[in-house]
Amino acid sequence: MVRRRREPQWHLVLTALLLVAAVATILVLNWQTRNAAHPPALPPLPSPARADAGTFGDRLYTRIDTTLAELGIWPALIAKQREYISDELAGPVDSIAVRVPADLPLAVVNLALTRLARRLGGAVFRATEDGSRTVALLCGIDSVTSTVFWLHRDRRLKRRAGSIAIVLDDLGAVPSNRPLAQRFCALPQPLTLAVLPNEGNPRDIVELARQTGHEVLLHLPMEPHGYPASDPGEGAIFADQDGETIRRLLIDGLRKVSSAVGVKNHMGSRVTADSRVMKEILSTLKERHLFFLDGRNTPETLGLVVASDLQVPAAGRDLLIDGEEATTEQIKEKLWELAALATRRGYAIGVGHGRENTLLALKDALPRLESRGYRFVPVSELVR
Repeated sequence: MVRRRREPQWHLVLTALLLVAAVATILVLNWQTRNAAHPPALPPLPSPARADAGTFGDRLYTRIDTTLAELGIWPALIAKQREYISDELAGPVDSIAVRVPADLPLAVVNLALTRLARRLGGAVFRATEDGSRTVALLCGIDSVTSTVFWLHRDRRLKRRAGSIAIVLDDLGAVPSNRPLAQRFCALPQPLTLAVLPNEGNPRDIVELARQTGHEVLLHLPMEPHGYPASDPGEGAIFADQDGETIRRLLIDGLRKVSSAVGVKNHMGSRVTADSRVMKEILSTLKERHLFFLDGRNTPETLGLVVASDLQVPAAGRDLLIDGEEATTEQIKEKLWELAALATRRGYAIGVGHGRENTLLALKDALPRLESRGYRFVPVSELVR
């Protein structure tokens, strides 16, 4: 029997090596491509450090007086105690007891404290009410209580505030300033607009005031000391005019400012010091059941004296809130000064003008004063 010779196997080994090399090449190329498109992720950034309960409590303890002052709660109504220990709490906390005046809802104080806690990085965990007069608020971070507030309604207390009237002179005297007048009238607090009868478009301002619910006065031009250098404008009342002329000019002004509930002098330092002229003016107002607001442009004014003699309702300006060059910050300071007067006396009347800085100051200060308990009213409510 003849044995067949076996073929050599080297070509099979070579083929296998080539296949392995090809597969390895493909895997390497695929790994390089994948890592080029998706580079290794960077290590995560550390999360910002959060205040612990102790730090949060310290901040709350420090800032609470300012927050409560914005609500009209003065320091004598706030009692603070560090390291307060209660059987109901895990450890010592800050205790802050607040006597809340009867005219300030507990819910408003609760909301202000909740917002403060959030701004400082914490929260109010729980609020418990004991009847309708006491609320306890537990505050802290990550379920760790740092502070407990005790809000107690005191029916014997009222906030130290008062009523304030803001009168705006010369609004709309320049027709191109109507957009500014619209922004004044868009303020939610009641204003009183003193409208000049012979400048700009008085009927337009009267209608704007009617639509937005603001009160209107006739801003009656009167002769000042120093005329003609200081000119009160067309249709002004002068000290040398007879009674018939004075009454005619007044009635003509009232016809142009048709919804006026009273009259305020524009300039008039000479006229308001003249008893004869003021009797003519105030007698006419009495016949029409209107009041007089004295701008007090001179210390010699007889406006309130004559009004009292004739039993005409009248009031006087307490404070000019804006000089011609006053900045917004200066006007805001005057508004707080006006509020302080209202606190002492119960009411105050401020007079300003239709200017941009005055508007900005009113937009900033009036809501803050309201939150402290001050009431903004039409000037007619303060006339005696």
